[in-house]
Amino acid sequence: MPESFEPSVWSLVLQRPSQFRYARPAVRRLSIFVLGLVGIVAGLEILVRWNEPLFASATHRALATVAMFDRHARVDFLLFGTSRTQDGVSPDLISRSLHQFGTTLGEFCGYNAAFTSSSIDALEALADRFVARPELRWVVFELSDPQIVNLATSWNSPPQKGGSVEADLASLTCRIQLVKHREAFVSDNIARLPALLVFGPSLAGEVRGIDQVSTWLGRRERTAEDFDAPIWKPRVIGPYARQMSLEPEMNAIANRLVAISSKYSSRGIRVSSASPPLSREWSLARERDELQPLFTEVARRSGCEVWDFASLDLPNGFSGIRRI
Repeated sequence: MPESFEPSVWSLVLQRPSQFRYARPAVRRLSIFVLGLVGIVAGLEILVRWNEPLFASATHRALATVAMFDRHARVDFLLFGTSRTQDGVSPDLISRSLHQFGTTLGEFCGYNAAFTSSSIDALEALADRFVARPELRWVVFELSDPQIVNLATSWNSPPQKGGSVEADLASLTCRIQLVKHREAFVSDNIARLPALLVFGPSLAGEVRGIDQVSTWLGRRERTAEDFDAPIWKPRVIGPYARQMSLEPEMNAIANRLVAISSKYSSRGIRVSSASPPLSREWSLARERDELQPLFTEVARRSGCEVWDFASLDLPNGFSGIRRI
């Protein structure tokens, strides 16, 4: 019978180079992938370390708004409020209108510091960040139902309990800035990074991505079409208005708003407040009746004007008007 074939040790040794030759491309691709991944992570870590305050600010609308404000060398007037002011008022259009009418104020650079879910607590917490700017001359606060009733939103993560495995692990990993500020890369937060890192100095507030690019390229916002200015003249409530009686809750709110205004007026900054305009379909809004005594008391106690746009009879939908 013929002897069965059994591979010798030498035949196995001689076959190994050919096997390795086929294995090398796969190992090489894996090595390139791992090295590339390490390079990307290292690059992100360096980027986060160089811009740590901006990445920390990306996790909250209020902090992002302040961070973009800090990137402006000069801001003469500020707008505060909720999404009504953020989406409805353009600092650039205001500046151009003042220049067009030959104002004696000179160049007037503005910034819209309004953001969605703004609250009285946020205005109180962030006031010191804004009043420190010596060139600031004028601020306008939004007086609206959302601004008053919105609850405070914490922008700090709750601390881990000391002595736990989670706390020790968190303390160890958070030395890596990419891990510490990982929330900047999720959900809506990552959409704020281009504005914070690239477009911030050219933006007068938080706007959509396409508008960020347009502004960065030097394109100016168009004025409102078919704008009938006479019907938009607000009712002005002055500091000498008749005293109004307020419920205890509203009285406390009025005192808080006055205290916020005082932080700015005590530094020589002019302060005004405005109730945003409402179309006819919002006939039952609290700003039209229930909050009117509050508006009066804010004007009277702060000594600053309140511009009441909410009382105006305006068309539904503000046809043809995007921002004013």
